[in-house]
Amino acid sequence: MSSKNTMIAIFAVFVIALMLSPNKEEKQGAPWSYTEDLGPQHWSTLDEKYSMCSNGLAQSPINITNTIQSNLPQMVLKNTTKASNFENNGHTIQVSFKKGNTLSLNNKTYTLKQMHFHTPSENQINSKSYPMEAHLVHSSKKGELLVLALMFEYGEENIMINQLLRNLPKIQNDNYKLKSDIYVYKILPKNKGYYSFTGSLTTPPCSEGVTWLVLKDTVNISKSQLKDFEEVMQINNRPLQKINSRYILELF
Repeated sequence: MSSKNTMIAIFAVFVIALMLSPNKEEKQGAPWSYTEDLGPQHWSTLDEKYSMCSNGLAQSPINITNTIQSNLPQMVLKNTTKASNFENNGHTIQVSFKKGNTLSLNNKTYTLKQMHFHTPSENQINSKSYPMEAHLVHSSKKGELLVLALMFEYGEENIMINQLLRNLPKIQNDNYKLKSDIYVYKILPKNKGYYSFTGSLTTPPCSEGVTWLVLKDTVNISKSQLKDFEEVMQINNRPLQKINSRYILELF
């Protein structure tokens, strides 16, 4: 084959690859936010991929009430790797982790992917809202999602939160490597009692089939620490969703 024909063949392959490659913007879906025309009440109209945000029957967050006490299993936590990055993605601030932290429940193991925050809390417990809520997002080998939710209440300064605030990404798309040795499960309360229900992602595309574990006990955060979070994230909580026919189980 002549060099000219070779160049034509290479160019043709390049063009075909561009045509077949996924559009990044399309893959991510339409822009959304927590306010005005891009807010939660409009999410389902922004992109057909977000239809579950209004059509779903098992959406999150919810008001945890009328629980059923049950002999639920204790969660088993393996805390071996520290946090790696702290990122501001425009919707929340998110802590990422290297592979190694796991949560086991019902003979199934989930790997911790990331932790992010909402102010004020998204879920409520018996109609009580909390100043902040953390979501520890886990995934099984099959891609099944489990979110462990932790509520914060006003009190003394939280040592681990202080470690995070040293690297707080204040501007959208800021992404900092964490220098402190932060082992995330250490932030959890001593008592790991929880509420359990099936729900969804609380952000578009609002996909359902997510296992939710909401810890019954809270941890402290000082008012000054919370102010630092609020100044960066603003209000970023989705309104409560209908429980419909779901049962909310409570570990007794």
